[in-house]
Amino acid sequence: MDQIPYHLIDAIFYFAGFIVPIYFILQSRRKKIEGDILVKLMMFLASFMLIQFIYHIVGALNFKLFSKGILEPISAVALTIFAIIYFISVKKVKREKKEANV
Repeated sequence: MDQIPYHLIDAIFYFAGFIVPIYFILQSRRKKIEGDILVKLMMFLASFMLIQFIYHIVGALNFKLFSKGILEPISAVALTIFAIIYFISVKKVKREKKEANV
């Protein structure tokens, strides 16, 4: 029972964090920047935030098996994919910068 307020507060913050990448994605689509790597990164960040939001709502409802057993590993996968795409994009930018200087 003591964790319910913490889950709800975390859920509110994750939902607020979810709105930022969604706003960026909508603005970039409006400006026709669909192929950009930043849009892909924001999509994975938004999916991570949404999964965490659902995780905390489900945790507040005391469905521990669903929250810990299913949603937590899915959010870890989403964050790992975000990190891999970020790492690859940074390497790509550094390589392009290095080739431009030569």
